[in-house]
Amino acid sequence: MRIAILGAGATGGFLALALTEAGHDVTVLARGPHLAAIRAQGLRVRDASGQDSRVDLRATGDPAAIGPQDLLLSTLKAPALPGVLGALASGRLQGARLITAMNGVFWWYGDGLAPGIPRPDTRRLDPDGRLASACAGTVPIGAVIHSTNQVIAPGLVVNRSTTNRLFIGAARPEPLQSLGAALSCARVSFEPVADIRRQMWAKLLRNLSSAPLSVLTGATVRQINGDADLRGIARAVFLEGARVAAAHGHAGLGDDVDQVISDGKGAEQRPSMRQDLDLGRPMELETLLRIVLDFARQATVPVPVLETLVPLVVGKARLAGCTV
Repeated sequence: MRIAILGAGATGGFLALALTEAGHDVTVLARGPHLAAIRAQGLRVRDASGQDSRVDLRATGDPAAIGPQDLLLSTLKAPALPGVLGALASGRLQGARLITAMNGVFWWYGDGLAPGIPRPDTRRLDPDGRLASACAGTVPIGAVIHSTNQVIAPGLVVNRSTTNRLFIGAARPEPLQSLGAALSCARVSFEPVADIRRQMWAKLLRNLSSAPLSVLTGATVRQINGDADLRGIARAVFLEGARVAAAHGHAGLGDDVDQVISDGKGAEQRPSMRQDLDLGRPMELETLLRIVLDFARQATVPVPVLETLVPLVVGKARLAGCTV
């Protein structure tokens, strides 16, 4: 299968190597020193055991230079997605499937909701309609990532997960079993699910409980979960997010709080939102934080801790120049 990885940084780089090893024809979109290193030395991934693997593949920094593909797999963060999809050569989204693997709420979240669930206002996710316009004629597939990766040097990604999974699903029911089977390989599984929104919420609660606190303190996820004071705030945010999810028909997600937030649990690295702050890059404020406040207010769900944390994080991002 011809696959273009849009955003071959941490997770995208890991997937590019995994899919190339599995025999797919992979092209990657990357930038800066990371792109230069991939072109010069190939792409390397260090697995959880410390073993390095390397592949050579086509790499470009120009979306318009990506040739015809069977699948576009985006691991871009939300602020970069509209520009890249809009810059693809004419027709690249026609006849190709598009998977967006990203943190937070999908821009098409309000489409095809289950009967009885009021359609929420999601305009902040695609305020000028650029994503909807770019994806006209294709059915976007959302992916929820359960894989911990980090670029530790140009051309070198470390994969800290012993098991790597991507749940995939679309706004409306669509048969994805054959696609999942075609993409699943030794390093990562692509698992179709009937309700990708529930999987999205389950991952989002983890991000909500760690990303804002890491932005404000610099702590890793494990440090947050291991500190009694921070852990209490993380639990409160997790449960507030779970109540918002329940208002959208996804009850019971708060039941996992003790498995997710406890001493000794969580990745021994800073969440990607804090990494973006450290690197001076735009942060996923709209899709991870502000949209949850929107949903809470629309459903009249009280979220007092989030109402306090989100403005603090947005203010810190603004002062650091990390807003779009």
